[in-house]
Amino acid sequence: MGMPIQSPRGGGSGRLLAWLAWGAMLVGYWAPWIDGHEAGLTFSGFDLVPFLVFFQRAGYGPLLRERLWIPLWGLALALALLALAESEKPLRLSRYLLWALAGLWPLATWPPYPELLNPLSIEGRGGFLGGLGTMLLIASLPLWPVSWRRRLALALPWAMLGGVGPELVQVWRLWIHHLGLIPAIGWGLPLYGLGLALWKAAWWRISS
Repeated sequence: MGMPIQSPRGGGSGRLLAWLAWGAMLVGYWAPWIDGHEAGLTFSGFDLVPFLVFFQRAGYGPLLRERLWIPLWGLALALALLALAESEKPLRLSRYLLWALAGLWPLATWPPYPELLNPLSIEGRGGFLGGLGTMLLIASLPLWPVSWRRRLALALPWAMLGGVGPELVQVWRLWIHHLGLIPAIGWGLPLYGLGLALWKAAWWRISS
């Protein structure tokens, strides 16, 4: 069975809420996630990934630092879903431009040149393969039935939490054990979490 057809009012307000949720996630991801009480030890979600290279090279773990790029890939996927959800004709060109932008966004996790010449190296392959997979998924979205895209949008917050949550717990433990510091939760992390909650509520509204 397909998803219920939304009323125009519910769909419009739901899309507006979804855009607000996406904005909260965008700001939250680049705001502090871990506050180390010093300027050099305060990191956003995006900044944590290159910093954790030092833990990985030292053999501390288990550590899959690339999981902290999942929110970035999720932001790209969410932008693509929002762009394709805009069906009004005046927005047709702009929505495809947004969809194209979303498809290029995961390039941010690819290793830089000249490391890109060997994208499957130990340090670069996670960002390369994850980014490539996200790009291919976004490229395929226009071929999906609308009901499938809505189900994907509803599942997105759970995928983010399941992928990132365990890694954050591990980072917290490594931070305390190897740096001897008890970090504080930065304001970006709860803002990103709020964005996920609003995203879920928005798509329930769009789909009902």
